Amino acid sequence: MAVIPESRKRTFEAFNFIKPDKVPIEHHPSTRGYFDYGEKMRGLFEKYPADFGDMSKVEIPVIPEGCYDENGDYYEERTDEWGVHWAYRIFQIQGHPLTRPLDDMDNLDTYEFPPMLYSEPGLKEEIILEKEKYFTMRGMFTLFEKMTSLRLFEDVLMDMYMDTPKINQLADMLTDYHLKGIDNLIAAGVDCIEFGDDFGTQTGLMISPEIFKNFFKPRYQRMINRVKEAGKLVHFHSCGANQELMEEITDMGIDGYWPQLNAYNLEELAAFLKKKKISIALHFRGEIMNFGTPDEIREEVKKTARIFDVKNGGGWFYLEVDDGFPYENTKALFETVDEIR
Repeated sequence: MAVIPESRKRTFEAFNFIKPDKVPIEHHPSTRGYFDYGEKMRGLFEKYPADFGDMSKVEIPVIPEGCYDENGDYYEERTDEWGVHWAYRIFQIQGHPLTRPLDDMDNLDTYEFPPMLYSEPGLKEEIILEKEKYFTMRGMFTLFEKMTSLRLFEDVLMDMYMDTPKINQLADMLTDYHLKGIDNLIAAGVDCIEFGDDFGTQTGLMISPEIFKNFFKPRYQRMINRVKEAGKLVHFHSCGANQELMEEITDMGIDGYWPQLNAYNLEELAAFLKKKKISIALHFRGEIMNFGTPDEIREEVKKTARIFDVKNGGGWFYLEVDDGFPYENTKALFETVDEIR
């Protein structure tokens, strides 16, 4: 019988609420962190290796020539493969759509999706090689966020409220498209497939619970069922204050949840997820990382790890560096996570 590598073993244990030898770590590629801190960021990734793949080899990004406005500040416009034209004001951070192909929904019948997700040659071989050491997770299949990049945000909200045929057609097209990408990942042999949409603001939902239940949930359920039938794990990400959706989200059969921690009462969230046997990705960001002190961050990380009892399984640390994280705060985050493990 083949021996399961330590990183993969401890991550499967965390998903299954089994006490691992160490709490797993997931690194985000963190291109913004690389841009801000260069080799110091690489040094943190190398010193504190992760269990979901090695991000220490990511290239340090450089602002392309000519990508500045009249004031000398970074500014760039690009059109993506979906036909959305974006403006970027913060390098390596999500931009804002300027023009969208489906602002006129009459375009939907002739609109062409980009090449199929995860259809590139060599993916299976890449996953096989990665699984020799790491837990493998791919995906981030979205519906809401993709629709609101292809069409004006407020129009998407109104379309869903009025339950128009065209918005249902678009959502079904996206679901079918994602299902083919999911099939590709299953064939490649990944351990876990990830989904995600941000449904909340800092204080409440952007949509009603009824719209989630009637519009999003059946489509997500189709995709999640495909993953579960293949014996793979499902991880779901959603930022914002989504308390009113938690029963519906977790009822879909997910195995892991990645929330915006500061939008929740942590004790209530920990009890809810533990009862449901759903693991959690502990992601530290927002005011504590941007404006807190290193000592405050150390205390916050220790407190959160204690509340979710991740030493005994049921969670892992997700380490990502957003715009504006002081390096000393980032360093304190990585050091404290290493100490807790």
